[in-house]
Amino acid sequence: MRERLLGLRIYFLVGAVTLASVCLLLVLPWQPAGEFPSRFWNALAAFAILSIISDSFFFRIPFAKVNTSVGFIPFLASVAILEHPWPMLVSGATALTVDALVRRKPSIRIWFNTAQYMLAVGLGGLVYRNLGGLVSLDEFSFSLIPFVALVVTFFIVNHGSVALAVSFSSKGVSIREAWGRISGNALVTDFLSSTLAILLAFLYVKLQLLGLAVIIFPLFLARQLYQMNLQLQEELEEKLELMVKAMEARDPYTSGHSRRVAEYAVVIGRELKLSAADLDCIKRAALLHDVGKIYEEFAPLLRKEGRLSPEETMVMRSHVVRSAQLVATAARLRGSVEAMIRHHHENFDGSGYPDGLARDQIPMGARIIMVADTVDAMTTDRPYRKALTLQRALEELKKYAGRQFDPRLVDLVSASQSIRRLFGPQLASEVPLPRSMQDPSRVARARAGS
Repeated sequence: MRERLLGLRIYFLVGAVTLASVCLLLVLPWQPAGEFPSRFWNALAAFAILSIISDSFFFRIPFAKVNTSVGFIPFLASVAILEHPWPMLVSGATALTVDALVRRKPSIRIWFNTAQYMLAVGLGGLVYRNLGGLVSLDEFSFSLIPFVALVVTFFIVNHGSVALAVSFSSKGVSIREAWGRISGNALVTDFLSSTLAILLAFLYVKLQLLGLAVIIFPLFLARQLYQMNLQLQEELEEKLELMVKAMEARDPYTSGHSRRVAEYAVVIGRELKLSAADLDCIKRAALLHDVGKIYEEFAPLLRKEGRLSPEETMVMRSHVVRSAQLVATAARLRGSVEAMIRHHHENFDGSGYPDGLARDQIPMGARIIMVADTVDAMTTDRPYRKALTLQRALEELKKYAGRQFDPRLVDLVSASQSIRRLFGPQLASEVPLPRSMQDPSRVARARAGS
């Protein structure tokens, strides 16, 4: 039923975007070729070819699972060169050609991308002209306000429609998160790259086809800038994976623990409708929340099958500080990620460690990781007890809500269908609650050893 609803929402979105673009295309008057039709047709063909080439050299945003390119630069420039509806037709022909022949996307995606490109360019051009922006093959005149309005309108429509599509086609992904995945750190790069549209329009007016040849190198540099930004993100994720694997090699009982905690934490964050940036920080903190256990003093404690002595417990508790200190050596992880890791064992009532923070003093990400960490600790086998069912784990969370755990998060996790889907068949069986889980200090110790 849910899959069918998601499908219907996608088709509704595609229909709405298509209807809007068709209305915009037909309602506004079409401008003829002008006094020199050969110049007009040459310009139309030149911008169409440049747009197709620019859009063909695309790259993928892995976090949003969408493709992007610098094809928007000739789209924006064409608005200052060609009257309505020709920029819309250039963008539509580009999406149709590239998606069908180069990317080989399914029909519904080709249809959607063609319509959303046309809508973004059409609305952007309408705003540009109404604010006094000049459209001419023979004269170049730059006006800041119309151009900025064109760029802002284009990206709001383009990114917004794609964000809606990603949200509608992905389980649990909010529009806010999808927007962050698509725009994110690239928003500044988008606006800086858009200034090349000004240069492109100027060069075409002054040099015609030679001007298009001159712009090829700056377009290539803009594409490389985007790709370098994505590569930095991917390299960071790979380094996180290496750190996690090195840490888990110390503790055979918690293999995969950090990844599961990160998965649960992200689901909880999505239930709270957090932004993509916040979710990424929480995911990184969850992956690395126990990374300090890589130090040698924790190795014998992680392998010990019996109860820890008071002295050993104190040593084990120091892992949160050691983890935060280790993570802080990476500049991109300092601040919020570091704080989440340091405080993920703080109890809601202030009785936790290392700093005795309480309630809203504890970062939200740390409170989320505490719940996710506890759920995973209780629902996996450990040397001192068998795994509990999710239902039993939720009962324990409710029992200590307001003491160890944020009550709001406990209520949210208890009602979350997304969390239940992650566990699947484990919900079917009931396991008696072992004595080792009968008091809150035991819950805390189970997590401290996780």
